[in-house]
Amino acid sequence: MTHHRHRSIFVADMKKPEAFLFDLWGTLINSVNFDPHKGHAAVLETCENPKGVSLDEVMDLGQRVVSATVAREEEVALEFTQASLLRMVADAFGLRPRMSLEESEWVFWRASLQVSLIDGVDEVLRELEALGMPMAVVSNSSFAGCTLERELEIQGIRGYFQFVISSADYGVRKPDPLIFEVALRRLGLDAGRVWFAGDNVGYDIIGASQAGIFPVAYNPRKPIPDAVGEHAVISAWSQLVALIASAPPA
Repeated sequence: MTHHRHRSIFVADMKKPEAFLFDLWGTLINSVNFDPHKGHAAVLETCENPKGVSLDEVMDLGQRVVSATVAREEEVALEFTQASLLRMVADAFGLRPRMSLEESEWVFWRASLQVSLIDGVDEVLRELEALGMPMAVVSNSSFAGCTLERELEIQGIRGYFQFVISSADYGVRKPDPLIFEVALRRLGLDAGRVWFAGDNVGYDIIGASQAGIFPVAYNPRKPIPDAVGEHAVISAWSQLVALIASAPPA
């Protein structure tokens, strides 16, 4: 078993946060059995299909588009969106959606994903809210922020967050500092006054650190490079409030 070093060292410029940012996937929510086949099937049923295009044809094109874009996203930290994929499929096959693109995306989401809250999330959000801590979400997702918000509403936690940022809405994804900068400006705070929690070392921990935000790694799946500098590691959300309490005041 690999043990990650737990570094909860606070220096002069790592003060108690005045606001808290969270990653989404693997941090606040999980999904199991993602099934794009069910998603495309559900969307196809909401379209007029004058050419009689089959689900297999739709799936083939969708898979080729995803395969062509995933590697490029990683290389340049840009996001190819689910809305763009649905639009490409509709235009390529002459499908006529009977609902808005936003609603089509939601239909795809609901059919293809089974979402659940990660253990301890509701409790820690409630505790942070009781402390008067402003909170928001910054997510790498091909789905629009409005879609993420609808799911968070279903999970009962949307009300904790001032806003939800999805890379799909900006075209820029973590670890690019630009997406963190947008969040900081919306909070009205400098980077040194905000903490960010996430599970992905590359996107979340390195990304937040490069943006000047103190990173908290939640159950990271990889070792954290020394170049990240000061950070904290937690294995359960119940540890977060105590971690914040141990930091010197701003």
